[in-house]
Amino acid sequence: MQCYLKDGHESIEVVFNAEEVNQYKAFFNILISEAVPPLYCAKLWPKFSLFQQLKNSEIVLKETQVTQIQDIKVNVHYLAQLHVIEQKKIRQFMKYVLQLEIYKNENKCITIRQIFMEKI
Repeated sequence: MQCYLKDGHESIEVVFNAEEVNQYKAFFNILISEAVPPLYCAKLWPKFSLFQQLKNSEIVLKETQVTQIQDIKVNVHYLAQLHVIEQKKIRQFMKYVLQLEIYKNENKCITIRQIFMEKI
C-alpha cells in the first residue's frame, strides 16, 4: 500500500479483500454482493498517518455522514484520501472533523465525514 502526502491531505492506494468483506457482511447479516458496505471503509482510518495521533487517544465518534456516488467493489484498486477538515478546542474537549474520500480513476465513489471528540 503506497502512502503519500499532498497539500495537507494524505492519500493511499487500497484494495478491499473479498474474503474480509464477506466476513464483515456475514457478521452484520448483510446480503452477499460484490459491493463493499460504506461503513466497512472505516477500516481504512488507522492506515493513515494523519489518523495516528488519534489512534491511541480516547476518542468518541459523534457523527457520521456518508455520501455514496458509486458502489465500491472488492479486488479493485482505489485511491483513498483523508482530509483533516477541522481540529478545534471546545471547552474541555478537542473536536476533530475528518473526511475520507475514495476515488476510482479520478471519479469520486464515496465521501465519509466523521466527527470525533476527545476529552482533554
